[in-house]
Amino acid sequence: MSLAYDFDIVAIAPDEVDPEHGHTAVTGRPPVRAQFRDIKTADALRAASPKIRRIFLESGFSLDTVGDHQSGGFYQPEDTEDRNLILKRLFANIRNMGVQGEYSGEFDFHHFLAHVRSAKPGNVAHAAPVRPSRPPSPGAARPERRTIAGRIGFALGLAVILFVFLKLLAQHGAAL
Repeated sequence: MSLAYDFDIVAIAPDEVDPEHGHTAVTGRPPVRAQFRDIKTADALRAASPKIRRIFLESGFSLDTVGDHQSGGFYQPEDTEDRNLILKRLFANIRNMGVQGEYSGEFDFHHFLAHVRSAKPGNVAHAAPVRPSRPPSPGAARPERRTIAGRIGFALGLAVILFVFLKLLAQHGAAL
């Protein structure tokens, strides 16, 4: 089964930009990274050779994921310019550094390139955020305390059962 090569452009904090590779700081635009939507694709890139990972990281990709599996083949129209800049850097890095003979594992460059060519700007539907369930009230979490009479009755019942069990074991032991 082929990996899903969809990726989104996400803004990152200015202090997270590597000065050596912070091309967006020169343009005056907010720094962004491309993150794959599918964790399997990001895992495949993490498993590739260090040189391939470096090519993607220096181009503006991140090894983190967005975690959105919807709207395959589409990307946000407002991300077009950032997407094109990142892809141009990626292709330039591939030309300059080369990937011939490097281990790419499950990450298939041909499928990735085919996806990049076929992806179109469009409405990307993101999954609705999951609302955390309300924690139970503190009073409901604790069972009611038993009364002293209930505790004594429970202890006596347990003692009688234990006494009968020991007596039964003693009879069987004496019979052997």
